[in-house]
Amino acid sequence: MLIFTGILLCFIGFIIIFLGSLATVSGSGVNISTGGVIFIGPFPIVFGAGEYGLHLIWLSIVIAIIMIALFYIFVKNLKNI
Repeated sequence: MLIFTGILLCFIGFIIIFLGSLATVSGSGVNISTGGVIFIGPFPIVFGAGEYGLHLIWLSIVIAIIMIALFYIFVKNLKNI
């Protein structure tokens, strides 16, 4: 079930990125802000750009902390089994 969820989230992410790139190519005058986190091993790299880039950076940091906490909770539960 987790593998399916991961694949589904990757697929949804690709669709969102594709739609965002179409908005910039069409020249519709849409302001686009980006932000995200890339984990390379245990080290997070946070980035953001645009009008709401700083907000997206903070949101990415919060999501990264939640992901790390959930990882440790799952690992701890696996050791107890």
